[in-house]
Amino acid sequence: MVKARFRGIRTRILVIALVPSLVLICLGVGTSIYLFNDGRHAEDFARTLDTHLTPTRELVLAVEQERLLSVSQLAGGVIDPGALVTARIRFDSALKSLAVTEVALQRVGGSAMGNTVAAFDELKARLPELRSAIDSGRLPIADAYDFYSRLLDGMDQGSATIGQFAPDAASGADLARNMGLLHVVESMSRASALTTAVVHPQNVSPTLFAEYCNLVSYYHVEIARLATVLDAANAQRIKDLTASPAWQQVSAMESAIVEARPVGAPQLPMSVAEWRAAADEVSQQLVTLWVGHAKQAQQYAADAGARHARNSLLAAGVLGAVAVLAFLLSLWLANQLIGRLKRLHSETLAVAEVRLPQTLRRLNEGVRIDPETEAAQLDFGNDEIGQVAQAFNRAHGAAVAAAVTEANTREGVRAVFSNIAHRSQIVVHRQLEILDAAERRQEDPALLETLFQLDHLATRGRRNAENLIILGGGRPGRQWRRPVPLGELVRGAIAETVQYARVFTGAGLPSVFVNGAVVADLIHLLAELVDNATAFSPPQSRVDVTGNLIGTGVVVAISDQGMGMSDSELERANEVLAAPPDFSVATLSSDSRLGLFVVARLGIRHGISVRLTESDYGGVRAVVVIPTAVLAAENAGIAAPTAVQRW
Repeated sequence: MVKARFRGIRTRILVIALVPSLVLICLGVGTSIYLFNDGRHAEDFARTLDTHLTPTRELVLAVEQERLLSVSQLAGGVIDPGALVTARIRFDSALKSLAVTEVALQRVGGSAMGNTVAAFDELKARLPELRSAIDSGRLPIADAYDFYSRLLDGMDQGSATIGQFAPDAASGADLARNMGLLHVVESMSRASALTTAVVHPQNVSPTLFAEYCNLVSYYHVEIARLATVLDAANAQRIKDLTASPAWQQVSAMESAIVEARPVGAPQLPMSVAEWRAAADEVSQQLVTLWVGHAKQAQQYAADAGARHARNSLLAAGVLGAVAVLAFLLSLWLANQLIGRLKRLHSETLAVAEVRLPQTLRRLNEGVRIDPETEAAQLDFGNDEIGQVAQAFNRAHGAAVAAAVTEANTREGVRAVFSNIAHRSQIVVHRQLEILDAAERRQEDPALLETLFQLDHLATRGRRNAENLIILGGGRPGRQWRRPVPLGELVRGAIAETVQYARVFTGAGLPSVFVNGAVVADLIHLLAELVDNATAFSPPQSRVDVTGNLIGTGVVVAISDQGMGMSDSELERANEVLAAPPDFSVATLSSDSRLGLFVVARLGIRHGISVRLTESDYGGVRAVVVIPTAVLAAENAGIAAPTAVQRW
């Protein structure tokens, strides 16, 4: 049942129309969710940068300060012991502050950030042991320098990992430039830490000195490059910094150290204390430049994240609206198509079940019909549905044309029947006239009996001819102008049968008169019923014709003593008598008993009811109800029906 229902055209149209719409809705919802999550990630990225900036800056400065003081102490420089303790306290505080943001950093950076944090935590675990070695002077300068540098390398890697998850390319490029500034700050800080050692060549190895030279070259080249890629304001700050006296002093100190190696101890252009002051000033300006640009990049990322989130919500809303509109449009189009199909179904049914039967009925009534005018005019456009409607119009037109052709053929057959019947009727009528003349002149009883038999046979032939005329839709030629008593009418009908001697009327027929216009047809009707009763009953049995007055007219009953009819045969015969079918070749081929059709036609013509029942003797009893309307007004035995009270 479900499978059959799924095969319906309505279900198929809805499936074809709605499945793509539902898929579009699913895609729209999925895309909307993705864009929404992407927008949330952009906002989360901006918030993470904001919360990460201050701890990162503080940690970088604390590491650089502790590295500088630690390397200076290991190199034999004079430092304030309290300053180193303060730097270590600052470093530990910065580590605690950074630990709070590690969870957010891992959420943004994923597994790569988790690995960086793990390596950084491993270095932090070694910090107490390292400090103890520094305090005891047992740690080589290179190891101390390498440890603190690796800590900042971890910070550098973490920042680079976060930059990979920027919400857009512009934010990623801005973060990359900010990483360049961080590298400049870190390179100069490393170079400054090594400066306190390389002023005494015996304190550093060639490898460490090469590291120093590379650091100095790198941050000078990098800051020159950044001056060309940063925005105008930050580029101007870099130009002002590189033109400042402090930068010139630091550069002069670095040049003197690089040029003196490997000849011997450098001729310093200034004291270490003067260089330290200048280096602190340059470092402070670089840190300020880096932090300012970082805030700028963070703000840009925040704006980009908010814009991305807003655009994502807007795009999600638009996609959802488009998907819903597409779904509704598909549903509307499907319903429009289904509505047209329903209208085509109802209109074709109306044409097939109402208009076509009406056309056939009018054709049977003899109305002239133009097939082109009567053809269906269903108009459903020029698409496939319209083509189906046009095909039905052609089919209906062909059916109407065939019906008209059949009706014309039937009329022609009826005309032929009527023509032949009229000619036969004329011949029979002339034959009866000759027999009447011969009967009046003949006195021989034996010959007269033969003439009477010929007279009955001729009368039977006349009735057969009248049958053809009646079935063809015409009227017999016999007419009565005056009312005729019912008794004489019944006797006249009996006289037209061959076995009239077996028919008994008794004394029960009422004394009523029948209108002259009905006499010929009623005689014919009764003669057919009496002839049928004598033909289908034993030769020695009798046929009784009785009559009686009823409230609606007169009833005449014709009973035989034959074999009778089955219930199904009686039912079919009564259906024909109540509603005679169209007389055609097909009707005759299914039932060749012309008398039944003739009786039905005559009864319908005058409102006379004929019904067959089982008789008291086992045969058939034909009950003929003659209505008051066909009786003459001068009937003395019939009173006008009056209203009576029934209980």
